Amino acid sequence: MHLSYEEHDMVTANTQAVTHAAFLSMGTAWRNSSAYPWETTRYVSGIEVVKVNITLRIYAAKWHVYAGLAILNPSAQKQIQQYARSCTELFKLMVEGREAELAERVWASRNSVFGWEKDEEGGEKDGRAPILLGEDVLDQFSLGQKTEGRGSPNSHLSLLAMVDCWAKLGIRPFEHLEVAGTPVFMLWIGESVKLGDSG
Repeated sequence: MHLSYEEHDMVTANTQAVTHAAFLSMGTAWRNSSAYPWETTRYVSGIEVVKVNITLRIYAAKWHVYAGLAILNPSAQKQIQQYARSCTELFKLMVEGREAELAERVWASRNSVFGWEKDEEGGEKDGRAPILLGEDVLDQFSLGQKTEGRGSPNSHLSLLAMVDCWAKLGIRPFEHLEVAGTPVFMLWIGESVKLGDSG
């Protein structure tokens, strides 16, 4: 498939801009708070393991080069601006305790991006495998010593803002996954890697 420069910028932005912004933001937040997930017992299992590993992979793989490609191309600018708005607006709903409005917005974004109805489990649909492993599998891995219970609650603001941003801009990243899905992006939102595949 041959893409023009403009098409390439758009596809790259649609699959990488917001994901890079979100995970770079997580790393920056950990640094500024001097509270690294692998050194504390606050968030040690489940999806936290995925978030930390993807963040570290981005930072470890010449992140400034890839972030530049993902974030600084012209097609990415409106996405970065919308991601910042989504973070701010969702956080405001959380802080103000506007639960019904927050829930309505999150469910609507989920439906817009993934096509899943509110009462539908996110999994097999349109021939796609589930996006992430289930909590029962993820909870087998930990960043540190687990405490009793499931640990501290986490709003997952960065992740919710990612989907909210895509929904607000009418972006469905799956449509461009085969063309411009980086390993990090495919690990986060892409198709599962089948055991035994050599690619």
